[in-house]
Amino acid sequence: MSTVSLRSPRVVRALAAVLMLPVVASVASAQALPPAKDLIARWAKETNAEGWKSHKSSRMKAAFDLPAMGMSANMEVVTVFPNLMASKTEIPGMGEMRQGFNGDVAWMINPMQGPSLLTGPQLDAAKEDNDPSNYSRISPAIVSSETVEKATLGGQECYKVKHTWKSGKVSFDCFAVADGMITWSNAKSVTPMGEVETTQTFAAYKDWGGVKRATTTTIDQMGQQIVITVQAYEWDTVDAKELELPAEIKALVEKK
Repeated sequence: MSTVSLRSPRVVRALAAVLMLPVVASVASAQALPPAKDLIARWAKETNAEGWKSHKSSRMKAAFDLPAMGMSANMEVVTVFPNLMASKTEIPGMGEMRQGFNGDVAWMINPMQGPSLLTGPQLDAAKEDNDPSNYSRISPAIVSSETVEKATLGGQECYKVKHTWKSGKVSFDCFAVADGMITWSNAKSVTPMGEVETTQTFAAYKDWGGVKRATTTTIDQMGQQIVITVQAYEWDTVDAKELELPAEIKALVEKK
């Protein structure tokens, strides 16, 4: 889970996997650890995490950088609430990478491998990930949350919370002691390359359209680092046509 946008974490994970990009904690006593529900409530309030409910759609534009490869790209993610998503990323020297989910069909167009439908665990993950309530951590998809330790992650002292999801997935967030923002997250995700562990570090929170988000997210995955920098966030500027299935994806659906 990530705070870059409501939907972008899955987009970034899949991009990294397709490209084949190849802590010490200071423990506090159990009595000193605040309940996870209080940390989550503070986070949801301070960020206005459910601000999306007063809108029909969102558009995020960001820079996508892979420092080790000297690669930079522009990324755009559009959503129509509650669960429609489409993204495109122009990868220098390769072409345009596109992904989407229409509530039933999850798909990808890879400039190296062509169009494909996501099925099985990948489709299940798309359904779970594309819920805007996940950003608040107050989501029906999360069945339990518990504070497990006080640590230093993402460069700040924070309380590490373990989330268990209906799907069986386990993820972790670390909520800053100072201001309650999520500084660090970790989860194992299903990608076209299989299950991949992803760690995300968040920085430079600011108000984007009435919802506080991290401007910069640093992602460590498969031995490589990706930096996502939000450049713009807009509400209610998405045309429904932007989320229609591309012709090549429609053809695959018809063949099923």
